[in-house]
Amino acid sequence: MKLYEMAEQFNELFDRFDEIDNYTPDTDEFGRYIDGNGEVIDDLEAFREKLRSAWFDTLVGLEAEFNDKAENIAVYLKSLYVEAAAMHDEERTLHSRRLVIEQRAERLKKHMIASMNAIGIKKIDMPRARLTIRKNAESLVVDDELGFIRWAQENAQELLKVKLPDIRKTDTKKLIQSGKSLPYVHLDRSESLIIK
Repeated sequence: MKLYEMAEQFNELFDRFDEIDNYTPDTDEFGRYIDGNGEVIDDLEAFREKLRSAWFDTLVGLEAEFNDKAENIAVYLKSLYVEAAAMHDEERTLHSRRLVIEQRAERLKKHMIASMNAIGIKKIDMPRARLTIRKNAESLVVDDELGFIRWAQENAQELLKVKLPDIRKTDTKKLIQSGKSLPYVHLDRSESLIIK
């Protein structure tokens, strides 16, 4: 049985508790209480207690089955988190190694450009590699960022990209928690599953 089916069974079981607790059976032609099979019920309260006991046994059995499934899922979740953490560590290691290799390649490339320019060669064509120095498209170099921004604010606003201000969420949260009502924001509490 799937977890969601078990959850539905729990809901149905809890919905039936009041029905069982307040159960009033049918009566026969003599006015005696009878069960669903037509058997006479001598003690109504003892019969209700029997129904409650059966209800509780069903609950305990369902809860045990649910707990077993939940435990299996929790163990699997723990293994997924361990695997993800190992991958994360490996990603960091690979990222660091990649940066070192990229920096080494960039230094060597700059050295080759400088060496080829020094002797006036723009192209080398060999069987396993072809090297060509070409002029790239022009790129902007900003010599003084703050100075340019001040100048552009007064003379050419279209050269500036303006960002929306960031919301200071911690301060906003504290204000709402203190009782202040603010438009367009609200507090929300999510749930998390703790697995140990």
